[in-house]
Amino acid sequence: MITLYSLEDGTLVRRVAPDLQTLPDNVLWVDLLSPDPQEERFVESQLGLDIPTREELAEIEDSSRFYDESGVIFMTTTVVMGIADRRPENAEVTFVLTNRCLVTVRYSELSAFRQFEAKSARQPSGYATSHQIFLALADAVVDRVADVLEGVQAELQTLSRRIFDERKEQRRDLQRIIQQLGQHRSLLSQLGESLFSSSRLIAFYRLHAGEPRQGVSKGLLKALERDVRSLGEHQARLLGDIAFLLDATLGLINIEQNSIIKVFSIAAVLFLPPTLVGTVYGMNFERMPELGWALGYPMALGMMVISAIIPYAWFKFRDWL
Repeated sequence: MITLYSLEDGTLVRRVAPDLQTLPDNVLWVDLLSPDPQEERFVESQLGLDIPTREELAEIEDSSRFYDESGVIFMTTTVVMGIADRRPENAEVTFVLTNRCLVTVRYSELSAFRQFEAKSARQPSGYATSHQIFLALADAVVDRVADVLEGVQAELQTLSRRIFDERKEQRRDLQRIIQQLGQHRSLLSQLGESLFSSSRLIAFYRLHAGEPRQGVSKGLLKALERDVRSLGEHQARLLGDIAFLLDATLGLINIEQNSIIKVFSIAAVLFLPPTLVGTVYGMNFERMPELGWALGYPMALGMMVISAIIPYAWFKFRDWL
């Protein structure tokens, strides 16, 4: 699908391409969402560009993701999608930046793009050049990462309270807590990859597009770089928090398991002396004086009870129970 964004009366107007005949002269942004070969050929013929294929978007080397061809800048970045569905995945987005317009190529619906569309609808002015739109989209991607990091931080705080709550019923399902920590760890790793890709994107743009250019302020570029750097530090700190919470959860599981083993061990020790007494008097020798004694049976039972009480009292005295 091809979506066109044109500048009309100083505002950015969104339209779905009605046909594949020609691009309007005032178009500033061409958004290609899962384009078919016919749509790719149309944009290439209209703008004189070579649109990267889906396979080319997935390449990881810098020379394939960031390059300049006759003043046209090609930049591919990684964006995390599927966060709301708890199935985060990495998606690649390519920005093809010319002085005339910006072309984006993507194969997934992305929240950052929807946020930018909503923002541009509320504030239609301020997007007068392709460079301004590109930086606004890059800012939307970074803002989306910030929102997700805030959500992860809030969930980690909730998990921390559950883990360290003195009431056992609040931390009963420690296995589920470990699963949630693992999910957050995976999400943070993907967000870190997205932030690293965004930092390379901004650095490459600064190097090849210059500053300021076409109404792009130097302050906006610095703000983006500062946001990416601070979010990277925040992401690293959250990874450290997850590692601590995971160690604490595993420690609590070990403590609970040790407590259970301790009970069984003490029970075995307590019943060992009575078992010994019962074994002695269960032997079938001819001459056992107690067999003919009227008080032999009560004596044996008493010995069993006393032999169990003595180890129990010793364990209590040593504060092992």
